[in-house]
Amino acid sequence: MRLRVCAAVCWLLSVPAGAETFVWVDVSGVTHITDDRSAVPPDSLEGAGARARNLGGLWDHVDGPKGERAASVGGTTGRDERLVHGAVADMERGERGRAAAALESVLRTSPANAKAHWYLAELDRHRGRFDSSETHLRFFLASAGDDLQPWRVQAERRLEVLSDERHLADESIERGPGSFVDLESPHFRVSFDSELGRASPHYSEIVVGFLERARIRVGEGLGVTPEEPMGVVLYGKAAYLRAHRHRFSFQTVGFFDGRIHVVSAAHPERELRDLLFHEYTHAMFREQTGGDRPFWLNEGLAELSEREDLSHDGLTRSERVSLHIRIDEGSWIPLRRLAPSFSGLDNSDARVAYLEATAAAAWIDAHTDRAARRRLLMRLGNGASSDRALVEAVGLDTDGIDRAVREAIRSEFPVFSSD
Repeated sequence: MRLRVCAAVCWLLSVPAGAETFVWVDVSGVTHITDDRSAVPPDSLEGAGARARNLGGLWDHVDGPKGERAASVGGTTGRDERLVHGAVADMERGERGRAAAALESVLRTSPANAKAHWYLAELDRHRGRFDSSETHLRFFLASAGDDLQPWRVQAERRLEVLSDERHLADESIERGPGSFVDLESPHFRVSFDSELGRASPHYSEIVVGFLERARIRVGEGLGVTPEEPMGVVLYGKAAYLRAHRHRFSFQTVGFFDGRIHVVSAAHPERELRDLLFHEYTHAMFREQTGGDRPFWLNEGLAELSEREDLSHDGLTRSERVSLHIRIDEGSWIPLRRLAPSFSGLDNSDARVAYLEATAAAAWIDAHTDRAARRRLLMRLGNGASSDRALVEAVGLDTDGIDRAVREAIRSEFPVFSSD
């Protein structure tokens, strides 16, 4: 199957804020996108068989249903109320481990707490723990009162979504040779597992929207955009494992080899957007520099791009605490050690390496403008050493940036005298 997106000159996100953007499929099966309402066939705008879809609310898919916050789910008071609200705040900052621990502590004392089950179901779904997510949703349905009726409807819908996700992740299901849908836009050449399109009717619209947003945001941050349309391949989890498990000695959800390859949920939301931002940044780094080094900068920029909504410096409070502990213990991993790659690190050190890389990339971002970051990538691409390119961009080499980042982290945690 092949869908060719024929876009107007002003593509999707280039239209003015608030402008209407429509997509429809003609009788030949060609998908069209335009911001000119008069260009849309009347039968695609009106009537029972209307097919044109206004994309103005496309970004609603990023964070789930509008208004989904702790205050929306009532029925909890006192200690449990505070813990649940704190857990949701942690979730919004990306502190999922802390959020899960808080919610589980609520259930130890209040096993029928509907709020805690609701948010734990969401956390488990994002982590691929579909059975546990389903269990929490069913407990939610059993314990939620009439005041939570709108959320009961959402819970039933999420059970259906879990069924789709479980199907795509189940490697025991016999499937024929992979069938992919090809979709072209001015900036991307996309291929996606046809199973994804069957699970989500608007899958192609959502994915192209995520990619276009990545192109704009990463371009704003790095000052560069691809010279040619970029290839992107999206897989259901089982299809990805069948195709690429042999490539890696550890579990992956995406990589770049000239094209972006990523695992996608059947119903794409924030997680896919973040993953596409991450891999797109890697793609831009390689296109501009011709390689992956310094690896800490490559990974740090990608992590920073993925985390753009979490906090002002890309790291959560607990992550900065973890790095501060490493500094105090003398177990900080020098950035120079991380320049060639992260290979040879155990799981604990690998996680710290990603945090250090993110902190360093955030420091560089705070001390440069877009033009300087663009020059940094170009100098690396022109063969300049990492240290020379960094000195030209920020006035410090790798070791100098290492010291500056450690000092910035230390400054957040004042030392109190024992006197």
